[in-house]
Amino acid sequence: MQFRDRHILITGASGGIGSALAILLARRGSSLLLHGRNQKALDEIASKCMEQGCPRVVTCSADISNEAGRKRLTDCVSTSFPLLDTLINNAGIGCFNLFDEQSPELIERLITTNVTAPILLTQALLPNLTAKPEPRILNIGSAFGAIGYPGYTTYCASKGALRMFSESLAREYADTSLKVQYLAPRASPTAINTYRANQMLAATGGKSDAPVTVAEAAIKLLESGKAQAAVGWPEKLLVRLNGLRPELISAMLKRQLHKIKPYARSTDVDTGAQTARHQASHRDQHPLKERSLSGKGA
Repeated sequence: MQFRDRHILITGASGGIGSALAILLARRGSSLLLHGRNQKALDEIASKCMEQGCPRVVTCSADISNEAGRKRLTDCVSTSFPLLDTLINNAGIGCFNLFDEQSPELIERLITTNVTAPILLTQALLPNLTAKPEPRILNIGSAFGAIGYPGYTTYCASKGALRMFSESLAREYADTSLKVQYLAPRASPTAINTYRANQMLAATGGKSDAPVTVAEAAIKLLESGKAQAAVGWPEKLLVRLNGLRPELISAMLKRQLHKIKPYARSTDVDTGAQTARHQASHRDQHPLKERSLSGKGA
C-alpha cells in the first residue's frame, strides 16, 4: 500500500496512538480525517500534520459510541471527505479492575465504545470504501484480544470481539479488493492506562511501547497487506502459546495473581472512560474543521 494520495480516517486521533499515527501518515502524503472528542486536541494534531506536509486535514469531533455521533462522522465523510479509501478504527477505552467491582454502566460503555461503535461505523462506511479501487480497514486491537488477563476481563472480551470481527470481515470480503487488517499492540503509556495499571505492569515485569512505536507497526502492517500483526516480545510468543497450550499461560498468570489483584482491586474505578468523558466535556461547538496546504477549504 502506498500512502501518498490516500484519504484516511483515523478515529481516536486526538492523542496517544491515534495522533502518532496521524503524524506518520502526514509525512507520507496522506490526506487525513481526524476524529476525536476533544476539538482543541484535534486542532493541535491537525496543525502538526500540516507542518509535516499533509496535503489536507479535516477534523470532526463526535462521540461515536452513540448513533448521533456516528451520523455526524459519516455525514462529515459524505460532505467533506468523499474520497475516503482507508478507515482506521483506533478509538477505544480501557478498564483495569476486578470484574466484580465493575458497574453495569461501565461494562456497557466499554463494550459500546470498543465493539459496537467500530462495527457500526465500519458498516456505515462500507459503501463509500468499497467504491474505491483499493480500500483498506485497519482495526487497532490489543494483545489482550487473544489472551485473557486478570483485571482486564471486560476489556479482553471487547478486544477479542474486535479481533474476530476483523478476521470474519476479511474472509467475507476475500473475493474483493477490500483488505481488513488487525493490529494487536501490547501496553502503551497513553490515557487509556491508569496509574494502577502502570504500577501493576511494573510489578509483574511487563513492558510497554511508546505510541509512536505502535504507530510505526501500524504503518508496516498497512504496507505489508497482511491480515494481522502483533507488537512486542514476548507478547507475540505468549499469544501463540495461548492458542496452542492455554493451560501454560493460565498457570503463569495464576502465579502472578498476588501481584495483579492488589492493583486491580479498587473502590474508585479509574478508567479510560473517565478520560473520554473529560475530553467530551471540553469539545467545542464546531464538529467539523478543515485545513489544506493552501490554507483554504477544498
